[in-house]
Amino acid sequence: MGTSTRLLGPKKGGWTGAKGRLTRWTPDADSRPDSLTEDDQRAAEEVAAQFRRALRGYLLEDPERFALRDAAQDAGRRLVAALDDLRRPDPPMLQHLQDLTSTTPADQFVHRFVTEVGGDGRLIVNAAARRAARRSAERLIAADGPLADPARPQRLTGELFCALYQLFFGELVGEFVHILIAENIKLAVPALVLLDPTDTVAGFVADQIVRVLPDPCAEATAREPERPRLAEVARNLLADTVTEALGLGDTGLELVA
Repeated sequence: MGTSTRLLGPKKGGWTGAKGRLTRWTPDADSRPDSLTEDDQRAAEEVAAQFRRALRGYLLEDPERFALRDAAQDAGRRLVAALDDLRRPDPPMLQHLQDLTSTTPADQFVHRFVTEVGGDGRLIVNAAARRAARRSAERLIAADGPLADPARPQRLTGELFCALYQLFFGELVGEFVHILIAENIKLAVPALVLLDPTDTVAGFVADQIVRVLPDPCAEATAREPERPRLAEVARNLLADTVTEALGLGDTGLELVA
């Protein structure tokens, strides 16, 4: 699960402005990861949007940069296949989880899911995909998730399938921005401040992206009475989903307003 050499970020244009805005932001000591002050909420939204604009501009110059588009689509195909399997009876990913005594069934499932979806690529974007896959797996084994007890799994609903589909791509780009910040920007945060600006901005990047992504459930409903399989709909949406996640689609125009 290692990565390649250090990722060097761009040195001009929107990146310079985004990095400058981030380094000037000192979170309030009263802010917490799950409870930001109004000023910090606004600052995080603005910085996240700046990094999204910067990434969009860089990819418009060369869509193949960072191998981001291709890697995201490949991981998306694996995600759809994995989620589709979890909607079927006795999926292979849940078999023999109790056989290993060195780890819990839940931890073993997370490992399998991350390996299956994230793959073993050594690029930075592959590391981001694995982190995004872990977030999805953790949602599945949460106390209210269908795999809270992997030995007695519940059926993965269509609603959760679609939510995880959107979450994955938001998290993938958010984690990519997180890595880019961590490897290229030195942040000095006062000791009394509990909020990590890098984590916070990455989270806001993910949230902003999720809001503009296609919804396989909505698309499937629009195609009634065909009753298409949800996985088929999601696969057909992959190219558009990745385009929107990277800010290169119609919604990307909102970022430059």
